[in-house]
Amino acid sequence: ECAAEEPRVLCIIQDTTNSKTVNERVTLNLPASTPLKRLFEDVAAKVGYVSGSFDLMWGNGDTVTDTTPIDQNSDKTILDAGFEPGKRNFLHLTDKDGEQPHVMQEESGTTEDGAQERFIGPLPREGSIGCANDYVSQSYSYSSVLSKSETGYVGLVNQAMTCYLNSLLQTLFMTPEFRNALYKWEFEESEEDPERSIPYQLQRLFVLLQTSKKRAI
Repeated sequence: ECAAEEPRVLCIIQDTTNSKTVNERVTLNLPASTPLKRLFEDVAAKVGYVSGSFDLMWGNGDTVTDTTPIDQNSDKTILDAGFEPGKRNFLHLTDKDGEQPHVMQEESGTTEDGAQERFIGPLPREGSIGCANDYVSQSYSYSSVLSKSETGYVGLVNQAMTCYLNSLLQTLFMTPEFRNALYKWEFEESEEDPERSIPYQLQRLFVLLQTSKKRAI
């Protein structure tokens, strides 16, 4: 099924386990049918912790609103667990049983089967249809000062007075009918040079705008 047809849940996670990370935010934009188990796995992959070595609690900005940890082993979807589509759902990442989360070793990171079923990026507009498969970035630097804004959107670097062009590109990207049509288009390398193909390069740019973890590309 087209991923854009399913409601999305925007989760903003604050890591309160370390004074160096307490002011940083991690953003996940997931299908409403995502199981709670997958939510924990995605958070772990984003922050570089071993899944199961931390707790997630409901929050409101910098304040914990419910001290009862979210049940990681529940079979509920995030929608059934009380997450609201179309709104910012604040979570606090905390120590588990009084112990700090275990940091994942880089060599242990692997790409799971079905990773394309997940979505990290801006919320699709209601009623948008016809999208291609979702894309997931293969790398993420949690400590980077260039990390994506908590809104989930990615900017474009101004390459010397290109603000007018950047505005046009962002407008086209935020038009779901145009973006989805572009994602359906297939490039034939045998017929055209990829470096000179405007729709191919625009397609690549849109994928980066949707999946990059940087503040701007």
